[in-house]
Amino acid sequence: MGTISLNQMAGGLEKNIVLLANHLVMRGHRVSLVTFDQPGAISFYEIHPGINWHKVGRTRPHTKIGFRDRLELICRIRDVFKATNRPVVICFHHGILPRFYLASLFMGLHFICSDRNSLTLYQHIRQAKWSVGFLMLVLTDIITVQFPSYVKDYPWWLKNRINVIPNPVQAVQQPATPEQVSSNGRFRLINVGRLCAQKNQRLLIDAFAKICAKHLDWDLHLIGDGEIYDQLRAHIRTLGLSGRIFLEGRQRDVSSFLSNANLFCMPSQWEGFPNALAEAMAHGLPCIGLKQCAGVRDLIANGTSGLLVDEADLDSALDKMMGSPDARRSMGEASKRLISEYCPELVYQSWDELLDKIDL
Repeated sequence: MGTISLNQMAGGLEKNIVLLANHLVMRGHRVSLVTFDQPGAISFYEIHPGINWHKVGRTRPHTKIGFRDRLELICRIRDVFKATNRPVVICFHHGILPRFYLASLFMGLHFICSDRNSLTLYQHIRQAKWSVGFLMLVLTDIITVQFPSYVKDYPWWLKNRINVIPNPVQAVQQPATPEQVSSNGRFRLINVGRLCAQKNQRLLIDAFAKICAKHLDWDLHLIGDGEIYDQLRAHIRTLGLSGRIFLEGRQRDVSSFLSNANLFCMPSQWEGFPNALAEAMAHGLPCIGLKQCAGVRDLIANGTSGLLVDEADLDSALDKMMGSPDARRSMGEASKRLISEYCPELVYQSWDELLDKIDL
């Protein structure tokens, strides 16, 4: 199984490749993780001791790499393949396919590509969809995507190899009570995610700023770290809301924040499977998201488990939900019901059946 990096990465991709690897090794498979991390890398998520983690990088992941370093990286991946008896290679995202394919030349390996984002991401980034990695999907045995709606964005000549397998969502021990005020007399609006342009937290901050004077017993808590942390902190200070909006940083126990929240908002521009949103729903929180965001609109049932709105209407949606404890309670209950279809047993059964299809 391969991805770019696991080193102190707390994102959904990293969590789910580790969870899938752990499941497969406990089912009796011999599992190796191959990443472009340097040898001293440490996973944020716990990796089963039966898994071999091969850290084949000698330069920092997610940075430009020279031709010689790239060639040596490919050779180290090939060494991993040679040490394993005709493995099935599961690449998390098509962007890394070229290096893994070059490493496997003339070895007759089976390839699964698990795409981790909706292809709508190419509407928001500079990179073109029709990259070498995307074209190499034609060489894969199987492609997995996370929602049925994602299939339509692939060309016709790939659709017959696409399988839909969502991420697993664990049941929670301590659900939220979104209609009830906390012990300190405050209500909590919460967002969880990497602080970056994709996750769009500044939009949420600005929307909260517009209506927070009307809801003096509400605060906004942002869980996560990222490249725009300092920008957001400065913006909050400029708004004069340092006592109402809190940057909580990266947290290992996100569940405790969700259990004590009253409302969740995810204003992302694009997603794959929005894990933070799914976990909020599992905790019984009503959720607000942007209706143009793939993944978010696939999870939130508008008017039932939360609200889907345009960017311009986000403040109105927050105002409506913050002022409606009964709506928060009923929508929170609906969230728990809807998210139950993503239980780990069903998701991993789909993976097991998928791997059984491959003729080894």
